[in-house]
Amino acid sequence: MKHTKGEWKSTFGLRKNRGVRNEGGFICFLITPSRYTGQDERYEKEMEEYKANAKLIAAAPELLNTLMELRNLMQDVIDGEYKPDSFTLQSADNAIKKATK
Repeated sequence: MKHTKGEWKSTFGLRKNRGVRNEGGFICFLITPSRYTGQDERYEKEMEEYKANAKLIAAAPELLNTLMELRNLMQDVIDGEYKPDSFTLQSADNAIKKATK
């Protein structure tokens, strides 16, 4: 894999802008929505998306690993080598929770 290793977390940088980092440093920063007079509804919607996007990016490694596990499970089923303990829904549930909660 060529992506940055380690657990990714949604957090804030020095300038209070949201970003995603691992133990080695920041992986990316998100652009903070601009607030304009009379556009509170738009701003609130963009802030919700801003926060959700950071969570989704931070969950990317777990989501990728889960997808790879599911792909391997499907290949085992196709090959007739399925083992009931080869995949648990817990890893999928954990990745989805990190991306959405």
